[in-house]
Amino acid sequence: MESVVGALLSQGPISRTDLAAATGYSPSTVTGIVHELQELGYLHEVGQRESTGGRRRTLMEIDRSAVVLVVAEVCQGSVRASLVDLDAAVLETREFAFNAEDPVSSTAQAVSELAAAAPRQPARLVLALPGVVGTDGTVSLAPDFAAANGSQLADELQRRTGLAVTVENDVNLVALGERSAGAAAGVDDLVLIHIAEGIGATILSGGKLLHGSTRSAGEVGFLPVAPRPLPHGNRGPFEAAWSTPAIAAAAESAGLDSGGPVVGRICSDHRAQTLLNDVLDAWAWAAVVCACVLNPALVVFSGDAVQLDDPARAALTDRIRAAAPSAPDVTFASLGGAGILHGAVARVLEDPSALITPGG
Repeated sequence: MESVVGALLSQGPISRTDLAAATGYSPSTVTGIVHELQELGYLHEVGQRESTGGRRRTLMEIDRSAVVLVVAEVCQGSVRASLVDLDAAVLETREFAFNAEDPVSSTAQAVSELAAAAPRQPARLVLALPGVVGTDGTVSLAPDFAAANGSQLADELQRRTGLAVTVENDVNLVALGERSAGAAAGVDDLVLIHIAEGIGATILSGGKLLHGSTRSAGEVGFLPVAPRPLPHGNRGPFEAAWSTPAIAAAAESAGLDSGGPVVGRICSDHRAQTLLNDVLDAWAWAAVVCACVLNPALVVFSGDAVQLDDPARAALTDRIRAAAPSAPDVTFASLGGAGILHGAVARVLEDPSALITPGG
């Protein structure tokens, strides 16, 4: 069944004959699997087309609203769990208390409660994690999950929730979401730079996430702010100087008015012109470093960087394009909080065959 599901999701409306050719299964085997998927409510017919032999072929596709995922993310002391379909349409969202002393239990409880209320068993849990997820499933540089560092997080969550689990860096999901349905739609080679509590980047090369040997590619927050590299701690020197909290602290020290998102405030307050220029210089520098090393077609800024007004966006773009040897296009994320949801769908569709199993 998995090969048939994979072909249905990756190739769109398709006939039984073409499914047999795509999977190598016999026509009778394909027919049996198609009937099972129809009985489970996953498959519907979408029309017909002429075959080369003259007989019209019935076309089928997966009902994308029938496959649901749980997407969980930690934000501001809560676990936000959303039930979404394969179009990233939100069916339900709930927020639960998050216990940093026992992050696995609080996340598992939130997911289990939402899954229990779902109209059908979710196909997978996707946990959006601000940190590095190793190839063995261990987690590092994840402040919210510091108590779980070194644990096999995906395996433990699967044991507690009964769901197949994908743990992925949250900025990676934002980048995948923007590529699938947002500002970077269809771009295969890009760098996304995310400005928030920290600063991180995601690299897409040939449409695929570039992870690096230990899945730590894109940790631009650890770029040195001077030519001499220094030993790192849990926060890198670049993000310590130019993340949103650092900018807020600089604005407060300069006596700027408080209230409202700080990036937007420094764009509108003439007294913040020097600070704004410094911020644009710093963010442009990170983008130029990425452009020099990776040669992306596009640089996307996300997170709090989207608060920049149009003149500041233009100034940032001009700085990058003037300094990068092969100037990339520059844009800003457009999906907001939905970026992670679209990214979660894109991530699981990298292996679509695993979404539906017999009796699922």
